[in-house]
Amino acid sequence: MKNILKYSIILLTTLCYNCGSDDDNATQNPLIGQWEITSGTLVNNSDKYVYFNTDNTADILSQTTENFRGKFSPNYSLSSNEVIIDETGGQGADGIFSYTIEDNILTLSTGSREIVLQHIDNGPELSNWIQELSVLSEGSAPWEGDVDIAFTFDKTKIVYGKSGNSDHIGLINPNTFEEVGQIETAHSARAVEIEKFDVPDRYVFQSDSGSDLFYGYFENSNSLSFTSLELGAWILGLASVNNEQIWVSSTNESSLYLYNYGTSTIENTEELSIQPKGLDYQNGFLYVCDGLYIHKCRVSPSFQVLESYALPNLAIEGIAFDGINFWVNGSDFSNDSNKLVKTSLTL
Repeated sequence: MKNILKYSIILLTTLCYNCGSDDDNATQNPLIGQWEITSGTLVNNSDKYVYFNTDNTADILSQTTENFRGKFSPNYSLSSNEVIIDETGGQGADGIFSYTIEDNILTLSTGSREIVLQHIDNGPELSNWIQELSVLSEGSAPWEGDVDIAFTFDKTKIVYGKSGNSDHIGLINPNTFEEVGQIETAHSARAVEIEKFDVPDRYVFQSDSGSDLFYGYFENSNSLSFTSLELGAWILGLASVNNEQIWVSSTNESSLYLYNYGTSTIENTEELSIQPKGLDYQNGFLYVCDGLYIHKCRVSPSFQVLESYALPNLAIEGIAFDGINFWVNGSDFSNDSNKLVKTSLTL
């Protein structure tokens, strides 16, 4: 006869989910452990694993076809025949599921939805799934908003994209976090970048809020040199490759474009399963922000995410490299303020 566990009010009276040792909890709570999703959608269709922990938290691990990874860690609770996973909708809504366990198969059901999970013993380590970075220094950003950042060619100043009604791009001292200079602009330059080319007339690249265009201005004169072809709208990331190529991100189209401004051509388009934001290109790799994480990506011979990184309590919007460490611009989860952060991430 198959070993089938179905939970009822009678069974509930014998359980003590939050008392005793971890071993006691593991014995009394049949959900504790690692589960691989084999069918159905829990939070989104890229979810791969769910780890139910002894402290009534869960870790939901996601992974797209390109290897973009994510981790959502809600609380959960058990009742007689239900498991409640807090905020599974991402908007404050709880997921309430009836459940059964049969031969190491966990089935969660709610309405017409059914999610089937297989118990496993060798799931990926959480510390490797999303690598947590350290904060080396941090300061307040000059204004709020999901903007990309860059460093000046000499690495002495942070170039901070325009947000709101500002008439300029900010130049920030990375030691004091004070604004020490400005680049005038008529665009809402949510993404900014400095060309990787050691000449006096190198470009400052700027996007324009909501637009599918970006612009190249001469750094020495701040005069317009070119306007790009139409790409995807809401360009929130620019990453110079060399003196001809630049990577461009469109959140509206969930795409990356390798644009050659020497020939005014789109050399490559990568359609993604995420909405890319801030970008940086270093040492042959493209670093992509998605509003939560940084993803280190291989771009040749095919696009693939190699590693994913997070910072405590920070939604990461923009990224830049100072020659040794990567810096990010992001929103603090605790108070929704924007920060500039020097991270422990290096090449």
